[in-house]
Amino acid sequence: MSWCTGSTRFPPLSPSNNNLDAAQLVQYEFLINTTKKIYGDTIITEGADGSLQGPFNQLLYTPTIVQSWTAQQLGAAGLLTSKENEAAVLGILSFNRATYGLYAHTLLAQKAGFTLEQVLSMLAGRCATGLSTRESAIYNLAAKLAQMRGPLDQASYNAAFAVLGHDGVEATIQQAAAFSYSAMMLNAGDVCVPQGAGC
Repeated sequence: MSWCTGSTRFPPLSPSNNNLDAAQLVQYEFLINTTKKIYGDTIITEGADGSLQGPFNQLLYTPTIVQSWTAQQLGAAGLLTSKENEAAVLGILSFNRATYGLYAHTLLAQKAGFTLEQVLSMLAGRCATGLSTRESAIYNLAAKLAQMRGPLDQASYNAAFAVLGHDGVEATIQQAAAFSYSAMMLNAGDVCVPQGAGC
């Protein structure tokens, strides 16, 4: 699953490492509480030294955007059901292959209701069997958005619109864009699967 090099481009920040400034500490506490509330024990979001995992440690290097970034992510996720959100995320991951994202959303997509076989199929770029019409449309649109190098082609838009309508298409675009933001951070930071989950 992993293509990460294991380099530490953004060294871990945590109270135990004594390397947080005042602004970072406020946002660290915010992220610790938020990630625990959202993810519980489903995925690893905190290291043994108390440092945040995934995109969250990296975010602390720009503390002024932590809460607006979080609000954007949660706002986009609130536009679709949890299973539909994961369909969009898996569509994005099928192309950008962010290592921590692959780890986290393999688990989160199963928690949302997909089987492991469906998840692996979608990560391989194939719309899995057994998806609802909406889930398939969302996955296909998100996968297409991940590949865009210009305007979305009309046939792809029409296929998504026929199932999702304006609201569903825009909700999918928002979720795909929000997760693409996270995935870009993960890939730029070369963020691996956390210790204890295998890399």
